Amino acid sequence: MVKQIPSASIQLTYPLYCCDFADPDHLVVAGGGGPGRNGVGNKITLLDTSDASQLTETTELELSPNEDNVMSLVVVGPQKEKHNATTVLAGVNSSPEDVNKGKNEHLRALTISQPGKSAKISGVKISEVARNALFVHKDKDTYQRILRLSPPHEGLTSSPRLGAAATGLSKHPQIALFDVPSTNSPRWKTRGRLDPAVEAMDLDVIQTGPDTYQLAYCDDHEVFTVEVSKAEVSEPRSVYTIEPEEGETVKASFKSLRYLTPGFLVTVVNNPKSRGVALHGLRLPKNEDEDARLAIRAKLPSTVSKATSLAVRNLSPVASPSDKQGEAQFVIAVAGNDSSISLYTLEHKSAFDSEVLSDLAPFQVLKSVHPSSITNLAISTFAPPKGSAKSSSELCVKLASVSVGCSTVVHNIPIKKHVDKSTPSKTGRPPKPSRYVVALKSKGESPATVITLVSLVFLILVLVGQVVIEAKHIGEPILGVRKILPASWTTPLRKVPRIQELASEPKTIENLLADVNAHHSQPMVIKHDDLGAIGPDGLPALHVDIHNEEVHGPATSWENLEKKDQDLWKQRLKKSGHWMEDMGESIFKGVLFGEIGGAIGNIVGEAL
Repeated sequence: MVKQIPSASIQLTYPLYCCDFADPDHLVVAGGGGPGRNGVGNKITLLDTSDASQLTETTELELSPNEDNVMSLVVVGPQKEKHNATTVLAGVNSSPEDVNKGKNEHLRALTISQPGKSAKISGVKISEVARNALFVHKDKDTYQRILRLSPPHEGLTSSPRLGAAATGLSKHPQIALFDVPSTNSPRWKTRGRLDPAVEAMDLDVIQTGPDTYQLAYCDDHEVFTVEVSKAEVSEPRSVYTIEPEEGETVKASFKSLRYLTPGFLVTVVNNPKSRGVALHGLRLPKNEDEDARLAIRAKLPSTVSKATSLAVRNLSPVASPSDKQGEAQFVIAVAGNDSSISLYTLEHKSAFDSEVLSDLAPFQVLKSVHPSSITNLAISTFAPPKGSAKSSSELCVKLASVSVGCSTVVHNIPIKKHVDKSTPSKTGRPPKPSRYVVALKSKGESPATVITLVSLVFLILVLVGQVVIEAKHIGEPILGVRKILPASWTTPLRKVPRIQELASEPKTIENLLADVNAHHSQPMVIKHDDLGAIGPDGLPALHVDIHNEEVHGPATSWENLEKKDQDLWKQRLKKSGHWMEDMGESIFKGVLFGEIGGAIGNIVGEAL
């Protein structure tokens, strides 16, 4: 029986389009009905997720009813100057009147002010502190559809984080890049802008060094990367293109992408004609003349015809972008258009200079999570506990999902400590490092397909073998195929005679020669049997006789044999016990030797 993941839900009063965790115990959700939509407000709400059995509303900010609803949101984090304040960035279009005038301050900075320990919960407050425009085009239909921020690093506190925002419904697609201060204060500095030919379907940002970053974005069929440094922002470079499947004319299309590490992306691909969804892990190129390569893939359940959202969480994050990612497990969540959420684990393995992705496997499918379409997913951060702060039974990451039906659901995915047991520990060496993984068992691909294929191949081999046996008169006919096969196929195999093993030990060459000398005084020849008969030692049988050129063919005296032929004859005689090193070569004087090259030489060489 599949272990159920505990969950809690809450119903709010407005459609929800985005969510992000402020910390593992607090979730920010946002959305609304847009300008003048029959009293459905535009709001940002802070929910308490500390209780696995229920969600409670902590505070809420109602935005202007004349402006658009919140369409994108990201939590920056706690401000370093004010430890009880958390910065949030959101995408909210200005009112239609302002937009028509060419003024659309779509990027908003907000602060969640947490009360002190002695204050009441009602003291929590969300307030807007800044707004501005990132996009330069004045298209009236444009809105800020995507908002991303590079993940923070514990060991890097002085560098800014890179943000990226992308347009939606724009006649002039744009991606705006900006810096967020390392202090997480609610302000930003524009870094640059990109003008892609087609609007980005999704994008993500990662920090690759103290002052370097990489942006990845996709349109329907291509993945692009952009290098960002203090000095410049590079031109977008296409690193991967979806090609039609064999026999197809229509391409699949990208829906979402996220960075796993600086070297890997995971993408969600919707197959054409709503025929399913796949997860693709891409290995990014290290050199400019290379393209990304498909590293791993998996199919979502057949009930999911299209994906609507993606969330990813690394359970063993590095402290600094300069650190190499070691063994780690990623939690991946994909929302489907059937209101399900498919959960996967993915292993990242590292050895020497090689990094690989493996074991992309599902561990649970959450069905009918919401009564209506899921619009966004988020997974809480996970920091390994220090000391005995939490028992292993309490460890979890939280998966949040929101829908246009005003509902929010949070699932608590259990986490456990894991030590790799594949390498035995040795006395005197430091203990093997531990990491954290999902406590639920992932399911590998069903063995049914593999078993079926192996059985089919075995059956075909048995049938082919029986046909050969009957065609060549080797065994009893069962299938009766000889009468329908061509005559050339039914020729019996040539049987090579094999010399019966002698009851006594084989004679040495000295004894064989002595036997012939007892009756004859003509030159003797040592040669292999003309019929190619095989002796008990697996070598062509030896034949010793008085030499007759008409019968035996040409022969050569030992002294006139080439060195390689002498060596081959010695090995051959030694193998069959007819000659030993201590006998010397003088015994071969006056003896003629037949051919040991050609076909006979090949047989002898293989047997030796």
